[in-house]
Amino acid sequence: MSHTVIAIVASTPRPTLAIGRSLKNEMPWPRLKSEMLYFHRVTRRVPAVPPNSPFKYINAVIMGRKTWDSIPTKHRPLSGRINVIVSRTAPSSSSTTASTSGELWVRDIEEGVRLLKQKFPVPSSETPLVDDGGEPVLALHQIFIIGGAQIYKLALELPKTSEAYTTCILHTTILKPDYASEEDVDVFFPAIDDNQWTKGSMNRLIEVTGEEMEKVGGIREDADVSFEYGIWERSL
Repeated sequence: MSHTVIAIVASTPRPTLAIGRSLKNEMPWPRLKSEMLYFHRVTRRVPAVPPNSPFKYINAVIMGRKTWDSIPTKHRPLSGRINVIVSRTAPSSSSTTASTSGELWVRDIEEGVRLLKQKFPVPSSETPLVDDGGEPVLALHQIFIIGGAQIYKLALELPKTSEAYTTCILHTTILKPDYASEEDVDVFFPAIDDNQWTKGSMNRLIEVTGEEMEKVGGIREDADVSFEYGIWERSL
């Protein structure tokens, strides 16, 4: 089974695509509860399986160490998802990469995707479906790239032949206020090239995310911030 790799990000509009303040390791805008719930739903949503199924699907999120550090300790690892952290100081793939709290540490994105596919394969008729404890076996569904800027850049630069090739960007555009004009905003999402990416319709966003129109359609307002949800897909 081919696992979809999706980048999910909130940024200011093109061409700036600002996403953060490096000094404080934080986003420029205040906490947007509705946008955070969208992220939570989308990155956790998996296909249903029969009640007596011996396996269940799970998604993975891949992030850099700074993004991991920016998550409050009480909220990490992000629940209901396999957490993969990319760090140059992670042990080699031949060493133990799982921490005591369950996240996986790897040296690059491609190693992370390979490890996920090895550890959480979709069961076939030849593979055992129930582990020794009788719990359902976890089967990988989708992989989400969730930041930061360098991880996004590396992910979008991977060739089509890579197992970690990113085919979709779920893009929340922060419309107002104009955070990109603030002096300390200095972290950016890579440029979205119209020759490589095509902006999808709202119906396509709903199809990919499983969301409802009433939750994602039109311009949204939260904490005096205006934003909208969108989707970009590879043209090639």
